[in-house]
Amino acid sequence: MSRQSSPAGLANEAATCDERVVLLTTAANRSLTPEAHANRVVILSAEFTNAAQTITLPKSTGSGDKYTIFNNAVLTQDLVVAALGADVFSGSALVASETAGSTDVFHTTATSDKYTFDNTTTGGLRGDKVELIDISAGTWFVRIEANGSGTLATGFSAT
Repeated sequence: MSRQSSPAGLANEAATCDERVVLLTTAANRSLTPEAHANRVVILSAEFTNAAQTITLPKSTGSGDKYTIFNNAVLTQDLVVAALGADVFSGSALVASETAGSTDVFHTTATSDKYTFDNTTTGGLRGDKVELIDISAGTWFVRIEANGSGTLATGFSAT
């Protein structure tokens, strides 16, 4: 499905569930695109666990496009969600520990441009959710809900 020339602020108007959901089933680095992924739900399936992987966002422009990623797998390798070029993240991550029974909130810094799910302290268990909104040229608003274990830590960092 391609981007439509619709009223300002509307990017992709998917008509059916099949068009609203993008299922990633193979272990590979991915570059998300506005045409294929904006304003849709991207689901990482159980097969998405074989190797360390990076999901890279498109360049932020202030389009208002929203990217939502759900993890439906227990990751066995790191998963990185990264901004492109000089783009940065602005927002926070809420991480809950299954083993320690605690929850913590971690905020981005001025240079945060990626989040790493490490399968333990920063998340990577089934049920993680990442929401990213292209709020301005150079900036992605990010909100993460992650399921971790042990002593929790931030997954935000700068490249």
